[in-house]
Amino acid sequence: MNEMISKMDVYIQKEVKEKAVRIFLLTFLLLIPGIFIKTIVLLFFSASFIVYDIRHQNAELLYFLPFSRKELFFYNLIFLSLIVIATSSISAIFVGITLIDKLKIILQSLILLFAIFGLQMTFSGFEMDGLVWSVLIVLLDMIFGYIGSPNINSALFNPYSLVSFTRQGNLVLSFIYSSLISFLGYWSYVIKGGEN
Repeated sequence: MNEMISKMDVYIQKEVKEKAVRIFLLTFLLLIPGIFIKTIVLLFFSASFIVYDIRHQNAELLYFLPFSRKELFFYNLIFLSLIVIATSSISAIFVGITLIDKLKIILQSLILLFAIFGLQMTFSGFEMDGLVWSVLIVLLDMIFGYIGSPNINSALFNPYSLVSFTRQGNLVLSFIYSSLISFLGYWSYVIKGGEN
């Protein structure tokens, strides 16, 4: 466990040194409330680490440091999750709502992150541009998610709005859906990439 934490520490230090300005700017933008802004920022934030390295063919160098694909996947997801939790917690403090609603803000941000990171890793695992394709899928999710109503009793009920990671009509179903997308990213990058 200590070895894993020290390796993650080395990896994060390397990323922060190389991408400090981008990390600072995007972290600051994550403090702005609103799901639409968070979606845009998370698209670029998530694409700033391993997805960026894969796209620019720098990831192979990381395997010699030595980091496995599995470690890189989880280091990125953990690091991004910590930033999202911290920024969502800070922005939720300034909103005059109950503790449950503040926790919902954090969960909504994590749902977005898991889906976006999973999409980017899935496309990267198939050697496609993770950022471009994830932007397209996020736009499609917004279009299909915001059609109709998430209310089951409504005549305009749209089942997809319940699982949509941008609409999040039902937080539990959206969380499960985004976790499955994240697992698909893990499968595409780690398992399909030849690592157990």
